Amino acid sequence: MLKVKIMENLKYKNIEVGISTLGAELKSLKKNGKEYIWCSDPKFWKRSAPFLFPVVGSLKDKKTTIKGKEYQLSQHGFLRDQEFEVLERKENSISFISKANEETLSHYPFKYETVITYTYENEALETKIKIKNIGDSELYFNIGGHPAFNCPLYEGEKFEDYKIIFEKEETFNSPLVCEGGLLDFNTGVYNKQNIKEIVLDKEIFTIDTILIKDVKSKTIKLVNKDDKGIEFSYPKFSTLAIWTPYNEAPFICLEPWIGYNDLVDTKGTYEEKADLVYLNKDEEFVCSYFIKVLD
Repeated sequence: MLKVKIMENLKYKNIEVGISTLGAELKSLKKNGKEYIWCSDPKFWKRSAPFLFPVVGSLKDKKTTIKGKEYQLSQHGFLRDQEFEVLERKENSISFISKANEETLSHYPFKYETVITYTYENEALETKIKIKNIGDSELYFNIGGHPAFNCPLYEGEKFEDYKIIFEKEETFNSPLVCEGGLLDFNTGVYNKQNIKEIVLDKEIFTIDTILIKDVKSKTIKLVNKDDKGIEFSYPKFSTLAIWTPYNEAPFICLEPWIGYNDLVDTKGTYEEKADLVYLNKDEEFVCSYFIKVLD
């Protein structure tokens, strides 16, 4: 099936936002003409801010068993490749909608409705994700965001000029990412105790992804030596992943997740996945993340 990709724009005060109807994906966030979102150059990574649903990360052998039946699901699920339609447009916001269809039901046996709303208010861009159960049975899923930010932001800078500052002290042991993207929490590869910041260095990402399960901080900052950059908040999310390719790619992803990859010892049963969100018929789940420019 041919995927339609149309760019919708939101201009309000001194910001400009561009969103693709394919995946309702944020493609641009400019404030006073400065671009903060990665340009999706396929040389490094063809996406910019996909939504992860109904799985976050990788499944063992790209398959899982739901209610006793096996389904194929690629990394991060299928929502990022679904076509959305504009549902509503206001002066400072725009909403997109997509629903389960024959294609999604062949990979995931639940009927859902997703509404993605971008709103610029109080000097921040809110990305609100609403999942509604429109089927007759209980619906369960993982959900995540994957926005990529330009890093560095200014000419003459380098990636290593930036740091991530946590709202609270964090102690974690990021797991080993094994073949197929499976996680081994018994083998930590990036251990930190009571830290408030991470100074960026491409060498860190030889481990693939920094994953902070049960993250305490619900706000972080990505800033340069002059404290310019962005503030990123994710109040309802339980895991934070930080990723950039181990090459000269000039961006970094700050990823709020509810759920994460299969573990190395998984039995391949979807119902046993971590942090599943459960919805009864007609129930809704809403979560948001916020991007505030620090200029």
